[in-house]
Amino acid sequence: MSKRFSTLDTTRLLFEHPKILFRMIERMDRNEARYIRESDLVAEVMDYTRTLGNADRDRVRLALNTDNLFRSGLVIDIIKAEGERRLVFQDALINLMRACNASLYQELTDARLRGHLVNLRDVRNRLETSSFSDADPDYTELRDDLNERVSQLIGLLRQNVLRMQTISAQLADLSGDASRAPEKFLEFRQNLFEQIVTLYERHIKPTLVFLNPDTRLPDGSNLFETLEAMVRLLESHGDHILADQLFRSSISLNALYKPIQAVAQEVEHFLRKTRQGMVQYNAMEHFFGKLQELKSETETLSLKRKWLEGGDFARSTGFLVGLRAQQRPKHYAFGSSSSYYQLLFSELDLRLNDLRRKAEAPVLQEVDGSGRHTRIDVQRINQLYQWLETLELRPTTDLVRELHGRLDGFIPGYRFPDLLAALNRLVNSPPEGMQVVTTNRFRTLEHSPDSEQFVYRNRRLEQHHV
Repeated sequence: MSKRFSTLDTTRLLFEHPKILFRMIERMDRNEARYIRESDLVAEVMDYTRTLGNADRDRVRLALNTDNLFRSGLVIDIIKAEGERRLVFQDALINLMRACNASLYQELTDARLRGHLVNLRDVRNRLETSSFSDADPDYTELRDDLNERVSQLIGLLRQNVLRMQTISAQLADLSGDASRAPEKFLEFRQNLFEQIVTLYERHIKPTLVFLNPDTRLPDGSNLFETLEAMVRLLESHGDHILADQLFRSSISLNALYKPIQAVAQEVEHFLRKTRQGMVQYNAMEHFFGKLQELKSETETLSLKRKWLEGGDFARSTGFLVGLRAQQRPKHYAFGSSSSYYQLLFSELDLRLNDLRRKAEAPVLQEVDGSGRHTRIDVQRINQLYQWLETLELRPTTDLVRELHGRLDGFIPGYRFPDLLAALNRLVNSPPEGMQVVTTNRFRTLEHSPDSEQFVYRNRRLEQHHV
């Protein structure tokens, strides 16, 4: 029986209608198998071609016939087992189909990564006994083998990064769907937790260990130590071109560590958030169920049970004992307080006015504690007082704290004792229309730069009405 289509024509039809093999590869990965059942392929082809025209339908069905796939070389083996036929496709074709669909990228497991590392170690051992001569066919084959293995490893790791990022986005979409469907949250939570734990433990974590140059392996050198050893061997025997190419490949592999690490951190954060959410949800669900049982006992025809008998419940939970004796937190009704917003906006206006006059602000002379001089202190106080006279002030319950907030970090060389001295003069000559009232209540203000504490009298600035 002659084949109906050549290998080129069959491959062209497969890529014109890629959904067939996409779905077959998804099923193959889901079953963790390396073959496709013939019955599944036939059913998929029949289902897909129902919507095609007559000519296209016949071409696709003939091209994806088992005999045609085998004769064209796209199926390399047909296994008969358990009463069914299993088709083994060319790895090159499967890998090319995976490259066309990011969702089909296979995550690298610890076993696959160790397999690549063992192969590179074997190449290094063979390289140590090689002749390093271009006339030696064994050396040229070994060099081609090395290039192929390194390139394949870089390609697989890049695909792995894209696959991890795709899965992260899918998990985010799934979490959004669960929040919109509370009735399915319990089922979703369990499935999501299993997916993300499997992703982190079997794929992300082994890849991070594999690409970490500081990793110490009990069975030998890590990836970068193996590559570095081969670079030294090539350089010492004069093959600088291959040594330079291998060195650039190690840099490319090292650059893949950061994006995978970013995905790992995101998954770890999501995993911690999920665990914390599970604990909180289970605790609330547990105690809410107990409260419902207590409430149901009061919903009877008997009028003797009007109140919840929650004494045992309160003692068993622990956090409810003494709860009524605790002071309730005070709420701030800012939303309905127009005076609060007026004070806030007026304070913002005053701070903005200070910033506009930043260039006019005085620079107070720096002094040391051991070498203080009265003349210098007086000069600093006069400079600060002259600046205070130009400031626009508003009525406030604590003039000292308000002025300190406006001066600290704004006036170069300012210290809190300078303000206390300048305020004595401000009390005697307050701003026009204002009066400073001393309440005689001593307060403590912490000066953050030196971690000092200063005791001052509370002074209130009031609007003066004549």
